[in-house]
Amino acid sequence: MNPLAYFRIFNNEDCPCGSGKKFKECCKGKPDHEPVQSKKPPEVQIMEQMRKSMVKCCMHPDQSNCNGKIKNAHALQNNKIISLLAGTERHVYTMDKKRQPLIIPIEGEEPEVMVEFSRVSANDATTETCFCDRHDNIAFAVIEKGAPDFDVNSEPMKFVYAYKAFIFEYYKQEVSHKIFQQCFKKRPPVFQLPQMVGLYRVSQLRLKEFKPVKRHFDSEIMAGTYNGIETCVITIPERINFANYTFIAPDYDLNGKRIKHTIKGVMHRIAITAFPEDTKSYILLSCLSSEKHIYAKFFEQINNASLEKVKFYFSMILPLYSENMVLSPVLWNKWDDEIKMAFTFYANLNGKIFKRYSIAIGMGLRNAANSKVPFDYSKRGKIDLFMK
Repeated sequence: MNPLAYFRIFNNEDCPCGSGKKFKECCKGKPDHEPVQSKKPPEVQIMEQMRKSMVKCCMHPDQSNCNGKIKNAHALQNNKIISLLAGTERHVYTMDKKRQPLIIPIEGEEPEVMVEFSRVSANDATTETCFCDRHDNIAFAVIEKGAPDFDVNSEPMKFVYAYKAFIFEYYKQEVSHKIFQQCFKKRPPVFQLPQMVGLYRVSQLRLKEFKPVKRHFDSEIMAGTYNGIETCVITIPERINFANYTFIAPDYDLNGKRIKHTIKGVMHRIAITAFPEDTKSYILLSCLSSEKHIYAKFFEQINNASLEKVKFYFSMILPLYSENMVLSPVLWNKWDDEIKMAFTFYANLNGKIFKRYSIAIGMGLRNAANSKVPFDYSKRGKIDLFMK
């Protein structure tokens, strides 16, 4: 592959503005429609545009039967998971992308754009405008109606939790891509800068990787079945003070060995959902059955590991790999300012800096697994998601 393809737009590719025309016939050579230059980096301008733009659409495959308004659907159930975390205070701490991001200068690097973790009402936490009223009620009924306890033997429940983690991430990718198209149309010269083309290429690749997963979920939903998903269930015998949903490809297993999740340039991800219930908690890891061979050893390793080792692993992995963490005030207030800032920093990382920290985590996991003296996995780092 031509390495320049990652950093420039070519004449005969579809124009990034989304017109359907070739670039040379569309936005090539067009002037900047907003000549007053903003001092903010282009990626910050995109984030601000995303805050202003509420892309409302229903992600359910049965489009012909959409009914009711596009609602603020919860990625994590408000009447169960969020309510448990919020307690009597009725608020949680999560990354609030509606707030103005911080721009952190880093010597010798591009500045980091950081979204802070903020106090958010339980009713507003993990909401996206991505389902109509009818389909929000139908799609998630098996885990929503009457707030049923999770059943480790229920394939429908495992399927729906995996679908929910995936589809909310898919929606955010779609929104991000559409916002980039809008920005490119307004400011072609700015959004042809190499760093912005790089963001566009990442967005293109992610949507390409997500499409087969969406096709599988859509097919099963339309058929009324719950097949083709493999789920590893971790049961924790106490109520945790955080929840999470994400669709990621962790680079390392519990022993710091690389997981070969990228095949012929295509990354294969797993849906992860962590949530509390009244007296216990669960972490669900799901992949397509067609991708089971990629994660089978990892799932087996988790099933055979001690609970303390599993907690150690997820306390290291989730803060870096997931931006969708929801923390109870109980946990957040136990952390000092240094830990809160570190947690926020990890959740915002991407690109080369993310990779460096991921490699460091892999090294830490390997050192623990290969320690000559049995490692005490109950002694987690400063960012301890399972702090009691």
